[in-house]
Amino acid sequence: METLILQEDGVSTVEYTQNELLQRIAFLEEKSAEMQESIRYAGSLQHSILPNQRVLQNIFNDAFVLFQPKDVVSGDFYWTFQHNDDVYFAVGDCTGHGVPGALVNIAGTTLLRQIIRLDGVSDPALIMRILDHELVSLFNDNLTEGTQKDGMDIVFCKFNLRKKTGSFCGAGRPLILVRDGELVEFKKGADAIGYSSDGEKNFETIHFSLVEGDQFYLFTDGYTDQFGGDNVKKFNRKRFRNLLQSLDGFAFDKQKKELELSFNNWKGNQEQIDDVCLIGVRI
Repeated sequence: METLILQEDGVSTVEYTQNELLQRIAFLEEKSAEMQESIRYAGSLQHSILPNQRVLQNIFNDAFVLFQPKDVVSGDFYWTFQHNDDVYFAVGDCTGHGVPGALVNIAGTTLLRQIIRLDGVSDPALIMRILDHELVSLFNDNLTEGTQKDGMDIVFCKFNLRKKTGSFCGAGRPLILVRDGELVEFKKGADAIGYSSDGEKNFETIHFSLVEGDQFYLFTDGYTDQFGGDNVKKFNRKRFRNLLQSLDGFAFDKQKKELELSFNNWKGNQEQIDDVCLIGVRI
């Protein structure tokens, strides 16, 4: 039987017969297949946890969800929860993507439901403050200095459709409103959820009225940061805002198709660099 000698820097390290080498390759391929199957299963579990688009469509006049993970599982998430007369909904972007990001977002959405339903908290800024404290305690308390900190950027809304009132807290993500063709961007807050901070974090609730026909958009940065186009540059926020404004008056299923088409045309042959999550709701 032929013997293969593997060398590193000119020094023989391990000797394998050809049959042994083939066996080792087969073993590694089997383990890789098992890992991929586990990741696919994790992806299906994550999709089962995320709310169906029809849930949002039943709550609002209309809604759409554009969810396009970079990998099988995503660090981005969208979430909604109805409690009494209020509907809470959010879009978040967790540290990283893939499995680590998915673990953070599952923890975050579980905590959000507990804070609202069990703790009885309703103010968006206070909910974000409690979520920040809980997520830091859960993931970061035992990390040493210099270790990657886990957390998320999130746009969090509370709407009362009966009273036509809305409120919003941005923890690193903005909220966009298109009303009668005019676009308003509620700025993101300076502080994100879960990252360690030397100073006191500031989360602010912004209140506004809801008008029939209002279109609200919650999104992560995967869409705007995607590289592409003729000069291979970022899609950027300005181009994104102009695109949303140009879609005013379109049915939401048409808006979703146009947004998907614009993203994929812009990306072209470039690799998708991050998870993409965008939801739109119409009052």
